[in-house]
Amino acid sequence: MKADMNPAVERYYDTTLDLYEELWGEHVHHGFWDEGERPDAEGADRHRATDRLVHELVAYAGVPERARVLDVGCGIGGPALYLAGTLGCSVVGVTLSAQQAVRATEKAWEVGLAERAEFHRLDALATGFPDESFDVLWAVESLMHIEDREAFFAEAMRLLRPGGRLAIATWSVRDGALSESEQELVDQILKHQVMPSFSSLPEHERLARAAGFTDVASVDWSRAVANSWDPEFALIKKPEHGRATMVELARERGADVLGFFYAGPLMKKGFDTGVMTYGAIRAVKPPKMYQGIVALLRVVLDEEDGWSATVSPATTLDGDLELESIELAAFSRVLQKRFGPGVDLAAHVAGLEVDQIIALTLGDVAAFVAAAAAQAARTAAEAAAQSTAHSAEADGT
Repeated sequence: MKADMNPAVERYYDTTLDLYEELWGEHVHHGFWDEGERPDAEGADRHRATDRLVHELVAYAGVPERARVLDVGCGIGGPALYLAGTLGCSVVGVTLSAQQAVRATEKAWEVGLAERAEFHRLDALATGFPDESFDVLWAVESLMHIEDREAFFAEAMRLLRPGGRLAIATWSVRDGALSESEQELVDQILKHQVMPSFSSLPEHERLARAAGFTDVASVDWSRAVANSWDPEFALIKKPEHGRATMVELARERGADVLGFFYAGPLMKKGFDTGVMTYGAIRAVKPPKMYQGIVALLRVVLDEEDGWSATVSPATTLDGDLELESIELAAFSRVLQKRFGPGVDLAAHVAGLEVDQIIALTLGDVAAFVAAAAAQAARTAAEAAAQSTAHSAEADGT
């Protein structure tokens, strides 16, 4: 990240904390509405819609209960407290804003969750946490503030335990080249929201795969969240005395605070024109057995000892390794011998679409083997339990 970006982000959120909490509420992020849904006396207003976005991300990314979670860009703690409360997770929130960390800590104490939710002023790329410290890395509308996104995904890979999950919701930009006027709009949004750049959802996926993540996917939520920027639709509370309040705040806190007010019209135009998008990204860190699987493949391919260092979880079987069908079949037999007959890679690949086969990575193979082996173990345990029960019934007769 640029040398002056972190202080600028910290200053922006320190000076707007009370505005976000007063006008936006518990969650300082977009709301999520169903198609055709409109807020009314009985409908979902923006506060319920922001709750909904958290629930949607939990479901999409598969965040498990009682997980240890790192919340990157935790804000004032809204999502973290949901994760700690409803899901029973242990959450560590980090933010560049000291004021946000203090407020989030206060809120945790207020609702009796301080033992499961803690908040710190830390740079997400330099937290100092040990390797493999977390089950989930959660980042809601914070990745846009990080310029070195390649470093973000690498750090996420380091911090997650094998099998750990990445759950991201982020502002994004339409994939492909922008016109001059579209780029000008994007530049204005970046300026007023203290962000270095935007990436498209496909670019986020590419970065996650390059870092070695598997099961990488994204979903476009633009239509579901766009109305967050329509004050009449979203029932956003307006500042008392309107423009006069804005001028007074700028005098008291500096001109940067005006970005809070400029964001609405700019973002609404961005969504209306399709330039700005919004989505979720999910991914999984390969399981521990990845290295063992690579070692088995090295034997199948009769490669030298140093070959394993030339591949990564992002290495594709088709494009990078150019694996022939006979080699795939041999690899599948070796995996079955090692992990059991239920781990049939050849059958798994046969059931994929062509584009899925082309995109299949070593990390994906590791994830498949882990899931298939776990399912086989569950099936065996269930069969053993049934056998025991039948034996007990027979003895009873």
